[in-house]
Amino acid sequence: MSDTRREIVFSRGGRALLALGAVGYALYWLRDVLTPVFLAFTIAYILDPVVDRFESAKVPRPFGIAIVLGVALGAIGLFLTLVLPSIAVDVATVANELPQHAQDALGASERWLGARGVIVPHSVAEWIERFGGQAEAAAGALVASASGVLGWLIGGTASVLEAAVAWLIVPVFAVYLLNDFDRITAATHELVPPRYREQVAAYAREIDAVLSQFLRGQLTVMFSLAVLYSIAYSALGVRLAVPIGIAAGLLNFIPYLGGAFAVSAGLVMSLLGGWSPKQLIGVVGAYAVVHILDSFFITPRVVGKTVGLREVWVLFALFVGGTAFGFLGVLIAVPVAAVAKIFVLRALDSYKRSELFQAP
Repeated sequence: MSDTRREIVFSRGGRALLALGAVGYALYWLRDVLTPVFLAFTIAYILDPVVDRFESAKVPRPFGIAIVLGVALGAIGLFLTLVLPSIAVDVATVANELPQHAQDALGASERWLGARGVIVPHSVAEWIERFGGQAEAAAGALVASASGVLGWLIGGTASVLEAAVAWLIVPVFAVYLLNDFDRITAATHELVPPRYREQVAAYAREIDAVLSQFLRGQLTVMFSLAVLYSIAYSALGVRLAVPIGIAAGLLNFIPYLGGAFAVSAGLVMSLLGGWSPKQLIGVVGAYAVVHILDSFFITPRVVGKTVGLREVWVLFALFVGGTAFGFLGVLIAVPVAAVAKIFVLRALDSYKRSELFQAP
């Protein structure tokens, strides 16, 4: 009687699923480490075409990288020098006025409650007399909460320092990636089996076209919206107009969040600035105009309709990515969804040309 040896053979699709699962598990396990690496790679990917143009103009690649980074750092330094001080002054002014606004709101609510027979205590003794034993329980809960917060602060100090070191690595790592970007691409191409290189290269070109247009387009849209909101709110006299505009532009990568923040923050600052009906109406009108410009002109022309994803899929990708991989998932969710769209469209096209679909 001979022993029969059984081997488990996976199909091509099974091997692909196993590889995809292994990559997903590695991303999940290394999500905290890979976040600065991904940011550095994104910076290198965005700046690589600019450095390539310098290189094509006979400028050595290291000098081209130095020029690009010098211009970027110079722009950041100019912004910090010219704009940041005025922003800091506006933020400090608003912060100093918040206690007075809170006191006025408390006085108004107290008068409103007093007119309806509700007496608000004015001292600690009155609060203790009013609530009796509940005050002692509340004090105990407050002490416990304070102890928990203190422990969290002490325990989180090391994590904050580790995060700071990790973020400092981003620009350094981006420089190294930018210098070796073409060599990394060529080495990756050589690792592909020769019989698949043409097909993989075709997919890579399509993915590169989508990602480059999407990432650079999104950055352009975010910058445009930040400028538009800042100019519009500054013209209306809204306080903290520039910080609101910058934050709204940065938050625009999440559908509706940037616009919602812009209009809500603008209305809050208008209310704190004196309840001016003209300014309130102006904020709503400015938001409507910027939203129309973004929806019909800026995003379609800059990002492109063929690259864009519907808002529901962007939100779904952000939710899944953030839940599974944390902050790294939020960063990679939309680019991964844009790349997945390529494979889905190709799979649908292949299915429509198959005998299963075309058979009568």
